[in-house]
Amino acid sequence: MRLAWGQRRFDLRFENGDSGSGQSRLVAPPRWTAALSCPDALTAADAAVWRALVLGLNGRVNQLALYDLGNPAPRGTMRGTLTLASAASAGATSITLTGGAGQAATTLLQADWLGLGQSGSQRELLAVAADATADGSGLITVSLVSPLRWAYSSGASVVWDKPTALFRQTTDASTWTHERAIRTGYTLDLMESWE
Repeated sequence: MRLAWGQRRFDLRFENGDSGSGQSRLVAPPRWTAALSCPDALTAADAAVWRALVLGLNGRVNQLALYDLGNPAPRGTMRGTLTLASAASAGATSITLTGGAGQAATTLLQADWLGLGQSGSQRELLAVAADATADGSGLITVSLVSPLRWAYSSGASVVWDKPTALFRQTTDASTWTHERAIRTGYTLDLMESWE
């Protein structure tokens, strides 16, 4: 399987044609994008699994929880049970986590993934913006690539192992091909979706 992962931004840009000066503004929260493609040739059983996945999404009706298949765990060394050490407000660009004293001097590295609200509808997949190291009591303050969409209370669970975002297909059409027992062409173009 091939996975292409990205981010769709919703920025508004104004430029002065005379001076060349410009101004950019975020008009909506960025969303993660993903494109899944099957291998070039599938067995009948594997093709049935792909077909069930594609059809189970019912076009753009149902959501798919997906993690970055190429980065299922942080490159940093922080592991174990992680929680928010303090409340985090919507719009925050950093969060403070704790894993207890056993996490002293562990790290989270730039581009590591973390998840908040992973068991509910306020699920967020967060990318770490800069390397960070936990202090002697296991507290670590992590800067984020994108601001939080929702507020979270102190003690909220933080997922580091395969954190997911919820995706919907970007189109309501699905196709695949069969040619002399070669089954291929299953693809999903997805964009993060929350309600």
